[in-house]
This record gives sequence, C-alpha cells and structure tokens, in this order.
Amino acid sequence: MKNIKKLPFILSILSLFIIFSPAKADIKVVASIKPIHSLASYLMDGVGKPDLIVDGYASPHGFAMKPSHAKMLQNADLIFWVGEDLESFLEKPLNSIAKKAEKIELMEIKGLNKLEFRERNIFEGHDDHGHDEHKKEDEHKEHGHKEDKHDEHGHDEHKEDEHKEHGHKEDKHDDHHEHAHGEHDPHIWLDPMNAKVILKEMAEHLIENDQENASTYKANLKKALKDLDKLTKKVKSELNKDFKSIVFHDAYQYFEKRFDVNVLGAFTVNTDVLPGAEQLSEIREIIEHDKVSCVFSEPQFNPDIINAVAKDMNIKTGVLDPLGATLTPGKTLYFDLISNMSKSFKSC
Repeated sequence: MKNIKKLPFILSILSLFIIFSPAKADIKVVASIKPIHSLASYLMDGVGKPDLIVDGYASPHGFAMKPSHAKMLQNADLIFWVGEDLESFLEKPLNSIAKKAEKIELMEIKGLNKLEFRERNIFEGHDDHGHDEHKKEDEHKEHGHKEDKHDEHGHDEHKEDEHKEHGHKEDKHDDHHEHAHGEHDPHIWLDPMNAKVILKEMAEHLIENDQENASTYKANLKKALKDLDKLTKKVKSELNKDFKSIVFHDAYQYFEKRFDVNVLGAFTVNTDVLPGAEQLSEIREIIEHDKVSCVFSEPQFNPDIINAVAKDMNIKTGVLDPLGATLTPGKTLYFDLISNMSKSFKSC
C-alpha cells in the first residue's frame, strides 16, 4: 500500500527527468580524423557519438578505406573533414558514396588562420627560428641576388634558386604538391584558435540538422570555447622559446606560430618521400650550427632515420603526435593532444 502511495511521486520525478534530458540525436555524424572527431564529440556530448574513419595509429596520408568506412559515409547526414590536401582518399567516396550527406570541408570555412605550405624542409628565412643574417646574405651573394623580403611564412621569391643551392631536385617540389593541391597547410587543428572556429562551424550545422538538441549543442560549445582558452593560456606558460628542435615532417607550423615554438626544420615535407642524402646532410648541419636540442619522430611513421641521426649527433629524441594515435577517441582527446605536444617539447 505504501508503494502505491509513492507511485505518483516517482512518476513525477521520472517525467521531470525526461523533460530536462536531451533527446538522442537523430542525425548520423562522421569525422575524418581523431582531432576533428574529438571536437565533434565535445559538441555532441549527451546526445550522441560521431563515427570516426581514421582511427588508431593510421595516418590520413595514403589511408585505405574499408567497407565499414564506406557504410559510415553512406549512412551519414553530416561529414566533417579537413580537405583534399590531407584526406585525399575521401575525395571520390564523398561524391560517389556519401550522396545524401552534407559535407563540411573545414579548410574552406571562414575565420580560420591559414598558413601557406613551406616549400623546403629547412625553414630558412625565419628570423624567429634562429638562423643568422650572415647565412642569408652569403646565399644571396653566391647567386648574385639583391636583398629580397621574405613573406610572413618565410617563403623566398627566388625559391628555384634556393632549391638549386641546397641540392634539392626539382621533383622534390613536385612530390610535395602531388598531395598538396592547395596552397595552405591543412594541419589547421594544431592552433587552438582555429579549433574554436571549427567548433562554431560544427555547432551551426549540428543545430541546423538537429534543432531538438540545439540547447545542448549551444551549452557544449560555450564550455568548449572556455576550455580552449584555458588550454591555450596553460600551454603558453609552459613552453621555452629558446628550445630548438627538428621534426619528422612539416606538420606543426600552426602550433609553432600560436605558441612561439622554435622548430628549425623537418626531415621531410612529404611523408610519401623519405629524406635523401642531401636533405640529411642539411639536417645535420642545422643541428650542429644552431645547437638543436631534440629531434622528433611520429608514431605513425618509422623512426629509424630520426634515431640514427640523433645517435650520430648525440642529441635527444622525442615523439610528437599530431593526430592522437595513442589516445582514446572522445571529447577530451583534442585537449590531451595539445597538452601532450606541449609536454613533448618541454621534456625533450
């Protein structure tokens, strides 16, 4: 009898829970890579989970899709991807398989801070990267060039002469652009301020397609933006501007610019092309001349070359992970990825 009397009270509590709980999202969302998936997961927290294509230790460079990935695209309502310069494997499937989905190419959204590709693996022309003016003057004199201004991304107007001077074959430049159709570096997520722009764009599309959960998306967006500001402030306070390093491939300039990190070069600008003897000679010269503290490998690629150079030059090695290979997919992955990158630079 007592239990029967309590029934109306229990039902009223349950009704309140149902009223104030977010509805399960009716839309199917797909993200291409872990960092983008993480941002989408943050926004969808409490209403659903997006699907992820490039998982684990895989890299979007040369990624091979499985039937399960094709099914994700076929069933998707919203697809977030960076763009053809990063996920070239998605170009055809997005048109042929994901016919009903709205595709958001994040490289094309407004408000991003986009940086141009760096043409060479040695980032010369960057005063903030520690290369002395004498070397640049000598290079110009050697080729009879007058003083030329470098743009904000360090590109020289006489790129062709730089390639010749440093022993780069012309096809090195072509190799880079075989997978780089555009002129901007696609690793946009490594700047947390770009992540804020991406989140706002994602939230707009989620609300447009799932208005029933609009309040949840808005609340999650507000919290995510605050958390990104906290993350940026924390990382800025951690990093040493005088620390000099070499990375495996040129993927980090967004992080470098945002946090004033001193990266002098990369073993390669194209992960499909291993560094040749002349490139390695340049790397060794930079390490010795600029007193580089550390060389970084990546979990997605074989570290043998990096380890060999580090051993020969007697310097430290570290690991930088731009994709979160070792991290569990989810809403916190992006924040852990940026924090771990800061720790790698700090501890190496």
